[in-house]
Amino acid sequence: MKKSILKNILLSLLAVMMVLAFITLIRDGGNYIGKNYFDSDGFEAEVSSFESSIVSLILAVPDIEEIKKNITVSAEEIDEHRYRFGSLQDQLDSIVSQYEGRTDEASIAERNKKMEDITKNFEDNVHVADKVRLEKEKQVDEYFLALERRKNEFINYGDGFIYSLKNEETGEEFTRGDLDSKLAYKKEYSSKSNYLRGNVINENIDNSWYVQNLIGYSFPQFEGTIAISEASIMNGDRADSYQYFKKQERFFYGILILGALATIAFTFVWRKDKSHFQNEEGKRKYHSLPIDVQWVLFFISIFIVFAATNELRISILHYYGADIPIFMLIIAILTTTFVFYQWEWVKEGFGHIDWRKSLVYSWFKSLEGFFLKRTIGVQTLIMLIVIFFWGFGTLLTLVQPFALIVWVPATILIGIPVLVFLLSRMAYLNRIIMKTEEMARGVIGNEIEVRGKSPIAEHAASLNGLRNRIKSSHSEQAKSERLKTELITNVSHDLRTPLTSIITYTDLLKNPSITDEERASYIAILDKKSMRLKTLIEDLFEVSKMATGNIELDKRKVDLTQLLQQAIAEHQEDIDKSGLEYRVAIGTKPIMSYVDGQKWWRVLDNLIINTLKYALPNTRVYINLDQIDGEAIFVVKNIAKYELGNDVNELTERFKRADTSRHTEGSGLGLAIAQSIVDLHGGSLRMEVDGDLFKVTVKIAVIV
Repeated sequence: MKKSILKNILLSLLAVMMVLAFITLIRDGGNYIGKNYFDSDGFEAEVSSFESSIVSLILAVPDIEEIKKNITVSAEEIDEHRYRFGSLQDQLDSIVSQYEGRTDEASIAERNKKMEDITKNFEDNVHVADKVRLEKEKQVDEYFLALERRKNEFINYGDGFIYSLKNEETGEEFTRGDLDSKLAYKKEYSSKSNYLRGNVINENIDNSWYVQNLIGYSFPQFEGTIAISEASIMNGDRADSYQYFKKQERFFYGILILGALATIAFTFVWRKDKSHFQNEEGKRKYHSLPIDVQWVLFFISIFIVFAATNELRISILHYYGADIPIFMLIIAILTTTFVFYQWEWVKEGFGHIDWRKSLVYSWFKSLEGFFLKRTIGVQTLIMLIVIFFWGFGTLLTLVQPFALIVWVPATILIGIPVLVFLLSRMAYLNRIIMKTEEMARGVIGNEIEVRGKSPIAEHAASLNGLRNRIKSSHSEQAKSERLKTELITNVSHDLRTPLTSIITYTDLLKNPSITDEERASYIAILDKKSMRLKTLIEDLFEVSKMATGNIELDKRKVDLTQLLQQAIAEHQEDIDKSGLEYRVAIGTKPIMSYVDGQKWWRVLDNLIINTLKYALPNTRVYINLDQIDGEAIFVVKNIAKYELGNDVNELTERFKRADTSRHTEGSGLGLAIAQSIVDLHGGSLRMEVDGDLFKVTVKIAVIV
């Protein structure tokens, strides 16, 4: 483990040396590769400074008196000077207040003199113009005094240069030093290689631009030579600068050689054992970060490596390594190690990067919802803008009180109304949130007040709708629990009744003393009760399969008219005995539909049996079949024998009967089975009750 860590640190150190050489080559290669001291950027900057200064400071110094003669005073400048401290009365009042309480003759004389001068300023333009001219002459004097200081600095600094230059206009020659000595550097000026020209020197004094305009930007041209002798380079003032360059040059090539050796060593160590920078725990934590965070962290680490290494370059190359920042070296090595680890972790994801797991994508998706309700998004954005500028304006008034002129009306007309609007919306939203929490706890409570037509009001209306659905769901759930209890009770009763009879008559058959007639009677009763129990179980099984959809239909083209006629004929004997008067309106025209004939016959059979069991004796039963608007409509109407109650839909529940005392032979599954079969065929079965009138309507699509 320790060996692996040391090897990784060694590789990182070699990588830092390689980066150091690379940065040095890029940043400083232009100063040293194929160049000498006189080609360096530093020396060229010195020559440029010498060229721009020698003409203005030595060769063609402007005449100060000529410059002063060019001074002019405009009417605007006279007015500016005259009203600089206010109107005449303002200035006189100011003088009076300054000398208030001073009664000695000298003070009074001084005050009167100043007042006379101020009065004259407003009476005599020439008097004011002379004052303005004196101010400008003073600026010229200050400028030339600064030039003199600059000249002295230039002479002291430019000792290394020798020259022989001639003014092209006047023919005047200027010479310094011996150009016949052995020269290390030489530059000539002529019509072929451009003349030497001067520039106006900018001094850091008040209104120096005005003096520069007086001087003008036209300077004479000079031809000749400037040079630096070898003696100056070796022993003179320039020797330190020359030696500094040579040392930098040696360090530059030393860093490049060191980088080359580091590259060779790095390649050897890396190829010898490629299992570098492996850390499963670190990789797991790194991969838990969003993908874009991983890449940003990777590139930031690279940036830190280059920044820290550049600091090392500056220290080594410019300070000869005398003060190497150890901290920066450690930072560079550790960050490089981290970069290598990241590279090993990042490259595993190449080719299957899922940007949907990125932080930017999650931000975008979260902001995407900001305008799902556009009104809320726009209102929130406007309020944020208003609050921002309100706060900015408040800070501005602390710095610039005059801003109160705008801030106060804006606060009254915009800021406070927006704040009140925001607070009222937040209060309304808080009430909605509290109601939502109550519903989450199961407390239905009262409806939420809907205010206006805002998105929050729409949300309140939606919550009210949800509340009503929850309330309805609770009612349905209570009803379902009640029906389930009734179902269990009814199933138990309907199964127990025949089963009890079977057990009872089985025990009676065990008595050897019964007669043959009694035995035959008991067996007949057992057969009847067994068939009754079998029918109940088969009906229950069938309705359960239909309720779960676990049944297949064998749909075929069937004549519904003929099928109904057969069903009625099947029960004709029972109809005749029932005492009911059946009014059948079927017609002779075939009504064709795709149905499972056996299952659809069961629907008709159950509905007819239902009338036989539960219709009031000596009443009429109406059975109609007709085709209307592409549908077959089968209607059965009768007067109920028992009170049906208000919720007629409960009659389609399993084991539900109109005869709540359960004295009839029905299973309570007839209507439930009929309902399931109709639903499976895509039709509809609807029941209606009007007092004692019971009506069933069945609709199914027909073949046109």
